[in-house]
Amino acid sequence: MRCFLSLDLPDRCRDPLLSMIGGLRVGRAVPWDNLHITLSFLDDQPEEALEELHALLEPLRLPAPELRFAGLDFFGPGKARMLAALVEPDPRLISLQAELERLARRAGIQPERRAFRPHVTLVRFRHAMAPAEEAALQGFLAAPPVVEIAPAHASCFSLQGSTLTPEGARYETLAAYPLI
Repeated sequence: MRCFLSLDLPDRCRDPLLSMIGGLRVGRAVPWDNLHITLSFLDDQPEEALEELHALLEPLRLPAPELRFAGLDFFGPGKARMLAALVEPDPRLISLQAELERLARRAGIQPERRAFRPHVTLVRFRHAMAPAEEAALQGFLAAPPVVEIAPAHASCFSLQGSTLTPEGARYETLAAYPLI
């Protein structure tokens, strides 16, 4: 099963995050329910490895990181593949991410090797944008909406299953783990 570990966002952050892309008519907005911070992408894993990981994660009681949003940026190799809201790297967030990857490796899972850059994906773009789409995107970036989002604490993280469809990824929460 294709899966990842995510930090669940407080509901009160979701509407303001989506309002950060108000007026952008390029790409596909991520649905409200799918907004999250990916802590570790685990790729396709056998059920036994996920069960072992769950057994390691279930007893954890780690401190909840403070979420402070810090503007918009693009991600993707070469051309922009997604527009994301950046999250300041709170020390508790960095520690949580590192501990979860350590436990994944202990369960025999090799997480994706990529530097952790905390963010919430808001819009995904096609591989190739038409010139009009690129111009619209540049126009949006020249004057994006100013949205204030009050700092918040996440209350849990999750093990998520992900199924890719032509309409976008569908996520299924396999297990949720509380933060203190």
